[in-house]
This record gives sequence, structure tokens and C-alpha cells, in this order.
Amino acid sequence: MSNTKYEISNSSKVTNCLPNEPNECIYLDEFKTFLRELSRSLGDNILDNGTELRNCVTRGNNETYPVMEGEELQAEILMQIWQQLHVKQCPEHFKMALLKLILEQIYGELKNAKIRDQLQIMRLSIGDTDAVNVCYDLLKLQKFINQWVDKALLHLSDNSKEENLKTYADCFNKSERTSNAFSYTEFHIKNKPRKMEDRHTCMPRFSEMLNIKEIYSFYGVFDGHSGSLAATYAANQIPYLISLQLKQRPDVQSSDCDFYREAFETAFLQADQNFAQKSICSGTTAVCALLKYNAEQIQHLYIAWVGDSKALLVSPTMQLQLVKAHKPDNMDERKRIESLEIGGAVMFVQGQWRVNGIINVSRSIGDSSVKAVIAEPDFVDIPLQATHDFLLLGSDGLWDHVGENHIVQTVYKGLDDNEQSLEDIPKHLIELAKQGDSQDNITVILVLLKDRSKINENYKKYQEK
Repeated sequence: MSNTKYEISNSSKVTNCLPNEPNECIYLDEFKTFLRELSRSLGDNILDNGTELRNCVTRGNNETYPVMEGEELQAEILMQIWQQLHVKQCPEHFKMALLKLILEQIYGELKNAKIRDQLQIMRLSIGDTDAVNVCYDLLKLQKFINQWVDKALLHLSDNSKEENLKTYADCFNKSERTSNAFSYTEFHIKNKPRKMEDRHTCMPRFSEMLNIKEIYSFYGVFDGHSGSLAATYAANQIPYLISLQLKQRPDVQSSDCDFYREAFETAFLQADQNFAQKSICSGTTAVCALLKYNAEQIQHLYIAWVGDSKALLVSPTMQLQLVKAHKPDNMDERKRIESLEIGGAVMFVQGQWRVNGIINVSRSIGDSSVKAVIAEPDFVDIPLQATHDFLLLGSDGLWDHVGENHIVQTVYKGLDDNEQSLEDIPKHLIELAKQGDSQDNITVILVLLKDRSKINENYKKYQEK
């Protein structure tokens, strides 16, 4: 793929699946078409259960990391299945039931000693003991999951009657939460760098995926450096770690900002600590958005971040940049870095201020070799109002090259253009960044906070005043 070509896009609107008659699913034909086309495209390329995975991947230390048994493994499996269903463009109204089906199947397969042996690596634990931890190789695990997703979908295509296919639809499962997620879209490009080191996470049905009582959506952008492994790890693990905190307080009030601050801080620091134990030289920024719903409306927004990826909250009357970037030349950050306890230094190297002359952000996940760079996030919470229209998350490849006013006007103009699909809007923003000489990876997530028609109506009323 050339540097000028877009890579992967996703646009999703989750709405109620309301059948006209009992046991009728209005999206069943879409699902059957999806399975039929997938079956044609896969053909005979699926490996048999007995096919060894040892030779399925080529890996080096800069391409993989060990995955520990337990919660770390559970998070990796969940996120890889979700990503595969997204990449294959599985219809939205069937994703959740398929996720749960395939999760159960994979956990069953991992009880097979031969499968575990093919996926696992032996790794000495870090510390003074000689105990050996058994871990899973990330790339082998991902390859195995991808193959199993294909098998599960092909099985449905080949063997399931129409009545059985209906059971995977949201309407059959009476999934009322689906009405609470508005449209979102994301787009990203590799651009000029040799590798794509940005990662992102879009989980509009976060609570359903992770069995959380209250209704949340989760979105995150992770801009990696020194490779993509820290960004991959953070994108896969942080949502799961936050869910563990939310489950501890299932009835927490939206206004309890201290709880949400501590939940994000615990998740960020735990991810950083766990990744440090893998002894991998890689780091990443993170900007994460948690949206809490009440009935049909988004009630509250929580943002946590490290580094210089940003989040912009927009209404017709204001645009609020929620992130104060963690940069070494920021006075507070510089004082912390150069304090006697830290003993770090801020140097101007290769046209940028850097911590110890190496890293151009003062906080990140990873980068364990640079002690002055910490993973403690900053946090803001915003009670959302009826006037708030959309939230935009992005890596610095966007923000450093397009002014925020230009970004806001571009989004509103795109939303008002009925000929323009939602996913065209982040594409246009990325083109503007490239025209502004952005050389970096670029990732953009656009989350609408109300229906598109209501946003346009809201904006036109403002213009008429």
C-alpha cells in the first residue's frame, strides 16, 4: 500500500433492531449476504485444527510480546475477536452474539494441551527467583484467533438454518442497549513513516462486551514510538483494566469524578507496569474517552491521557480542547523531570525538546528505561449538555498540522452535506493534515453525541442567530 492510500475505515451506527412480526429480524438478509460473501472469499484457506501454528508466523523481538495467563490473555482474546469482526465488516446487529459465541469456542479450544503447547512460550520471570512463567506468543495467539473466527463464521454459513441465524441478532436477544450508541467513524493512515505505529480502539457497546451493569462506550487513540508494541498492548489492555474498576462500583454516580479518575489512573499505571515486565523498548501516548449513558442520552464524558494525542469536544458555540499535552518543555513537566528525585534532563535535540534527549513526550505508557517519563494520566470529566454535538480524538499527526477552527468547520460542513458519508469526514481531515505537511502516522476518531440530523439542525439554529 502506498503512502498516499488510506488503509482501514469503519463507520457504525447502532440502532434498534425492531422486527415487524414476532420472530422476524429485519437485518437477517444482510447477515446471510455477509456470510455468503465471506465464504466465497475464504474458500479453502482455513487451516485444519491439526495444522501446527509454529510456522504460521515469522516473528522477532520487535514484533511480538509474551501474553500472561489470566486477565491479560482474556483481554487479548476479546480485542482480537472484536477487531476481526470489524475488519470483516460483520453487520453490527450480529456482532455481540458472535463475539460471545467465538469467545466461548476459543476458551474451549485452549483447554486442548496440544493447542496450548503450540501457542505458548517459556519465559523466565523477572526478579530474583528462577520460577518460569508460561506465556502465550502474541502473534501466534492472534493467528490462531483469526483462523478460529473464520472457521466459526464459515460453519454458520454452511450449516445453520435461517431460524438458527436469527438467534444471533440483537432483536432476538432483546439487546436494548443498542439504542444508546450513536454514530462513530474512524480512519487512519501510515503516511510517510515506514511502519504504522498508531493504534486505536472503538467500543460503542463497551458495557455489553465486558458485562458492565451501567451503559458505557469507550474510544481510544494510542500513538506508538520505538515500534508499535506498546501501542498495541495499551489499546488491548486498558479497556479491559478499566472495566475491572467499573465492575467494583456498579452503581457509581456520574458525578463521582474521583472514582473515575482513580479508575483510569489504576488502569494506566497497571498497563505500564505489566508492559515494563516484558522488557521491550517501546512506548505510546494514550487518549481515552469513556461515555456514560442514561436512557437515550449520553450523560457524562470522562477523558484521560498521557502524551500529546488529543480530544476536542464541540458544540456550535464553543470548541473545548480537553487535553493539555504532556511535553518536556511544559514548565510543570520540566520541573518534575529535572527535580532532584528524578534527576532527568530536558534537551533540544533534532528540532524538538526531549526527555534525556530521547523522547519528545514527558508521559507515556512504556518507555521504562527513561524513568523521568511516567504513565500517570491527567483526567477531565464533563457533564454533557444538549448543545454538545461531537467528540474528536486524534494523534498529533492531525493536531500539529490543522488548526482546531478548521477542523471544526470541516466536520460541520461534512455533516451537513447529504452526499458525504460519515466516514468521508475523517478522510478529509487527514487530507488536510497531509496538505499541511504532516509526515507522521495519523489516526482520527469522530464520535457523534446525537443523531446527525439533530446536529445539523442545532448548527443551523446557531448560524441563524
